[in-house]
Amino acid sequence: MKKRLGITALLLLSVLVILAACGKSTTTPTNTAEAGKTATAKKINAAYFVNGTLGDKGFFDSAQRGVKQAIETLGMEVKTVEGGTNQADWPAGLESLASSKKYDVIVLGTSQMTDILKDVAKRYDKQKFIFFDEAITGIPNVYSMTYSQNEGSFMAGAFAALVTTSTELKGANPEKVIGFIGGMDIPIINDFKAGYEQGAKYVDPAITVVSSYVGDFANAPKGKELALAQYNSQKVDIAFNVAGGAGLGLLEAGNSLGKYSIGVDSNQNGLYPGSVLTSMVKSIDNSVLRALTLYSQDRLGFGKNEVLGIKEGGVGLAKDDLYNKNVPKAIQDKIMDIEQKLNKGEIKVQTTLK
Repeated sequence: MKKRLGITALLLLSVLVILAACGKSTTTPTNTAEAGKTATAKKINAAYFVNGTLGDKGFFDSAQRGVKQAIETLGMEVKTVEGGTNQADWPAGLESLASSKKYDVIVLGTSQMTDILKDVAKRYDKQKFIFFDEAITGIPNVYSMTYSQNEGSFMAGAFAALVTTSTELKGANPEKVIGFIGGMDIPIINDFKAGYEQGAKYVDPAITVVSSYVGDFANAPKGKELALAQYNSQKVDIAFNVAGGAGLGLLEAGNSLGKYSIGVDSNQNGLYPGSVLTSMVKSIDNSVLRALTLYSQDRLGFGKNEVLGIKEGGVGLAKDDLYNKNVPKAIQDKIMDIEQKLNKGEIKVQTTLK
């Protein structure tokens, strides 16, 4: 009898243990969002400061996508603040976020914010910052990541050279002239230009590159005006947009004339299908998500800078269904060959940045 009671007691105890276990959240996450939330030990409040406005369909919008992915996959709370186009407002905008002490980490980017961030970060040394598209080292509360825009632009230049010399594309003229429109005449934009020129010359040393600068990254009408001049007066048949929102004017101009263009930062192929043949993509969205993920795991290397190139998936050309449809197979094959050589280190792209 006592033996039966003992067995019964053991069975009851086993049931109680199982029930207790079922009362805890031990289920393995079945999707990325749940997995991210489980991996984040604490609730993280972040802010994304835009030194401009969203809606550029490029640089800032790409970073915003990364932020949204962090909200969805990591369970973070992220506030986006648009600083506007008046540069005089940016220092106060960033300092307001830092001084509020509401945010565990603040995400921001672009070379125009470098000096502003250095000043704010040193005065608010407890505040953590994630900075993209410009290198900052030696400041213990700042992690930065840069992209080999010279490598990505090399691909864009090679592509433009192949288009301007193509006999399959009806918008290409006989002249070996390609265009480049930058937002501002500043080092990082000129690194795009240097890579673009190298890529074009790699395909055909006789290629001429015509360059213009808008003066900012917002004036789309000015971007269109400069592009129309290149297309109509300077024999350009394909031009590279490196002007953010201002470069949307270039894309519009190319489409209106039946000419070609190359988008930048985000995949802009869908804006004017058949006219925007490809885009030099900086994977800012993926890199922002990656940085926030590492931050949530206490693995982000503050005080350091990381460089993301073609090999690391940081830059490259947008090859979607529109690319496959509108770009001749011969050009696609040549671009794939060049990309493989870059990955293997057989092609070395020079940078103008020190």
